[in-house]
This record gives sequence, structure tokens and C-alpha cells, in this order.
Amino acid sequence: MSEEGYDLTAERALLGTAMSAPDQIRDVFLAVQPDDWYHHTTRELAGVITGMMRAGRPIDANTTMVEAQNRGLVPGRIPLDFALRCYEAAALPESAAVHAQRIRELSAARKLSQIGLRIAQRMESAWSTGIDRMDVTAAIKQARQALDEAEQITADVAAEPPMPMGKFLSIPDTHDWLVPGLLERMDRVVLTGAEGGGKSVLCSQIAATLAAGLHPFTANPLGSGTLHTRVLVIDCENSPTQARRRYRWITAMIDQRRRNHGLTPIDWNDTMSIEVRPAGIDLLTGLDAAWLERQISAFAPDLVVLGPLYKLHHENPNEEKPAREIAWILDGLRERHGFALLTEAHAGKTTAGDGRRNMAPIGSSVWLRWPEFGFGMRRSDDDPGRGRAQKVDVVSWRGSREERSWPSKLHHAAILPWMPADPDYYETIPRSA
Repeated sequence: MSEEGYDLTAERALLGTAMSAPDQIRDVFLAVQPDDWYHHTTRELAGVITGMMRAGRPIDANTTMVEAQNRGLVPGRIPLDFALRCYEAAALPESAAVHAQRIRELSAARKLSQIGLRIAQRMESAWSTGIDRMDVTAAIKQARQALDEAEQITADVAAEPPMPMGKFLSIPDTHDWLVPGLLERMDRVVLTGAEGGGKSVLCSQIAATLAAGLHPFTANPLGSGTLHTRVLVIDCENSPTQARRRYRWITAMIDQRRRNHGLTPIDWNDTMSIEVRPAGIDLLTGLDAAWLERQISAFAPDLVVLGPLYKLHHENPNEEKPAREIAWILDGLRERHGFALLTEAHAGKTTAGDGRRNMAPIGSSVWLRWPEFGFGMRRSDDDPGRGRAQKVDVVSWRGSREERSWPSKLHHAAILPWMPADPDYYETIPRSA
């Protein structure tokens, strides 16, 4: 390792400052992780000081060396005079954050260099034996993990402490509504239902109405009708032909509704984009995860309609580990790009205690806990009983984290494919919607 890859002066200075002003720099010092220290001697001494800090014991050069001797580290791993030499190199407490940041940034640089070498070696080996998708996917995943780790390492060690509760409670709450009273930016919504039960149509209806500035259930203008939500659809189930037929049908109804309200025609190219991947995607691979983030970054959506859930990876849908990984990936995308997420899942075939079909999503129990809102479309008792449900109950299978104006019943209609079957629903909608 070249001298540019580490800074022993900074390491000794921070150790010295930790012994001369331990209470003043405690948080900054503890932010430096064991493997951030380059030299084995500084790493060992840092471990001694860290243990003493966490135990609340008095720290100076003498007590530190006594503790190191008690641990059997002197003189084999820590020279007898090393703590004193570091103590003499101590900087002002105000400089501790600078030294800690320097140590952490060099640690991140070393890790990136090491992962780059390993990936290069892997690719060299793959070239001699033949590169396949798995080689590239594994390398991308390894690089992504290394980049995430490096980013965490280089986070500002002098970051603000946790917010005091009184200050936290004094901040006024504001809603970043996409649909007032119904859907807020960053919300996660999962719709479930039986196969062919209308959930895909409802997802498409919500997507297209928001892109057109209409309420997704009443088709009335949101505000003046000039504000539109940017919607990105990633259809992982239907063929392009099937998706086109459905959206032609729904957008034609919405265009008519806008004309009825005296609104100007909408250019669907401006507010809505779609990618159709009927074979599904595998977000557990670096390639598909990177592809999805590129689509989101390029379009900058307010709402992403993605799914169904079981087509987002190729592992066993009942296992918790892949589901947790998918949830983590989706949440990371939401945090980085600031969108609401609407997805769908198939409901299980089991029955609840009342004999009706359980609307909770099939697969891992992660999906029961993950969304803010989970609703199932279950055929109503007074449905005509044709091949496809004409009237459904909207059943909450996940205790909602906030009260929102979701309808309790829907029926087929002429204005939109699905509209509220309960006339009282219109009284629950905020005036601004």
C-alpha cells in the first residue's frame, strides 16, 4: 500500500486527542470503526481506548497503557512507549473531526481499491473461461455493495446528534399529497385480489387518472385540473398488446371525462411512461436493479406502478430473505427518488374465520408488514355472480398507518372501470380533491 492510501500522522493524532480530551471527542472517535485504522498498532490501541470509553473509565496515556498491558497487548502488539508518543502528537479537540474524517475517507478509498482489484481479477479469469451473465451480475452486485459501504464509511463523523424530542414535536406537519386525503408522496400501497379480479385494471386506473389530474375514484379534477402527477408504469406481467388494450380503454374514458369538465386534452407523453417486461424482472441481480433505477432517474416520477410482487425476483416467493431484500431495494429507490409506490399481489386461497377468502398477499409475511396501506378486492355478496366480479368489497388486510379516504366498495361503471358503490364515499373526499 502506497503512503497515499493511509495517514499514520492523522491516526496517531486522533489517538492522542482521545487520551487528552476523551469526553470532548468521544462521539467523533467512536465513529471510526476498527477496520478504518490502517496500521495494526493504531488499530490495537484504538480498540483499547474504545473499550475504556464505552465502560466509562478514566482515560489518559498511563491508564491506557495499563489497560493494554492487562489485555496482554504490550509489548507484542503495542510498543511500551506507543501511547505516550501518540499522546505527545495529540491535536486540539476541535481538530478531531478532521482527523477522523481523513481516516474514514482513506479507509473507504482502500476498500474501493481492493474491490476494484478483485473485480478485475474475476473478469480476467472469466475472459479466459468465457464470460456469462452470472459473472457480470455477481461483479455488479459486489461493486454496488462496496460502493454502499464506502458511502457509509465516508459519512460526516461530525453529523448532528439525534433531534431532541421537544424540537421534533414542534415541527409542523405538512402533507405532500398526490391525491388529497388519499395518496401521499412516499406512500406504499399493495392491492390484492383473486386472479382476474380487477386489481390490475384498478392499478391502471389509478395510474392514468393521476397522470391526467383526476381523482382516481370519482374522476373529478384535482384542484383546477392543471396539476398532473408524473407516473411511471413497470408492467411485469402483461404483454405489450394486453397493456396497450387496457390503457387505450382507460385513457379514452379519462379523455372523455376531461372534455366533460371543460379541460384541455392531455398529452399522455408528458406525464406517463411505461415499460413492459412480461417475463418479470429480478431485482436481486445488479443488472435489473440498476436498470430500474435508470428508468426512475430518467423519468423522475411522482408515482411508480410496479409489479406484481411475485414477478420482481426469481427466488421462492414464500421465503423471507428475498422478500426482505426486495423491500430494501424498493425502499432505497423511494428514499433516493421520492415517489409513491403502487403494486399488486395475488391474494391467498385460504379462507378467513367468516368463511370468506383471505385477501392478504401470498408469499412471505414481509409483505403483510411492509406497506402503509394494503387493500384486497373481494367479490361482494350482492355481486351478480358473472365470470368476472362486477362489484367488490375493498377490504383492508393491513392496519393502515393513517386514516385515508379509500372506498369500501367498488362497482363497474361507465365513467371509469371501477367507481365507488357507496354514495356516502363522495362526502369523505376533501374539498380540494
